[in-house]
Amino acid sequence: MTMRIDIGIDGGGSGSRLLIQVGDRQAEVSGGPANVVTDPEAALANLTALIDKGLEALGLTHDALGDARICAGLAGCRLPGQADAVAMALPVLAYVVDDSVTALEGAFAGGDGTLASLGTGSFFIRKDGDQIHHIGGWGFQLGDEGSAAWLGRRALSLALQVAEGRLPADMMADALIAAAPPHPVLWARQASPDQFAELARLVAGSTSPLAARLIAETVHALRAGLEDVGHTNGPLVLTGGLGEILGPRLSLDLQPPRGRPLDGALHLAKALP
Repeated sequence: MTMRIDIGIDGGGSGSRLLIQVGDRQAEVSGGPANVVTDPEAALANLTALIDKGLEALGLTHDALGDARICAGLAGCRLPGQADAVAMALPVLAYVVDDSVTALEGAFAGGDGTLASLGTGSFFIRKDGDQIHHIGGWGFQLGDEGSAAWLGRRALSLALQVAEGRLPADMMADALIAAAPPHPVLWARQASPDQFAELARLVAGSTSPLAARLIAETVHALRAGLEDVGHTNGPLVLTGGLGEILGPRLSLDLQPPRGRPLDGALHLAKALP
């Protein structure tokens, strides 16, 4: 009798991870980027290699995948048709969802709750029984309100207003402009969301009036997101680098996540028939 194999995958632009379980044995491996929107060919190749690496970690071969249940939470799969397209392109049968879904599953171990993620980007997702409501996560150009990249861009914009005399002088504004050479306008033309997010660190580490204004605007974006996703009470988890910084400053009843997005992916894989 063959033994069931459960595999969870967490993939994004910075890398991918896989957690495989066979009986009471587990192994975790990592692989290359898996952004299915910006570089789908590389993502599929890296995911295929990651699956093979996970099988090898438990002494299994590719032939064993006939007994596998796979859930992959991948960045960008919230776009219409994207998850189905990736599932069809993979060389193995897999349940593909957006990485926010596996993050929600991991944060509450399959239970109800609201997850707000404020990292380089942002999204809000809530589970209430069989219903899942998801807002945000549309990227730096069109959204990601309350994220570190959003905060960095807003900070640099206000720093230019300080330089023009439209806002009071502020030492943090000088530091922001110095961090975007040779001039913020030229720097911003080529800067990535990650680079804008780095500017948020200057804001978070400052006690200047401008920093206080920017933090207040970010908190407002967070509260607006929670309201829009339908959170009024119940379990609430705040994740992401900026979320971890803001958490202690907020009068919110927060709880730590019960698991990682990777744990959520494995949990969903185990729920597959």
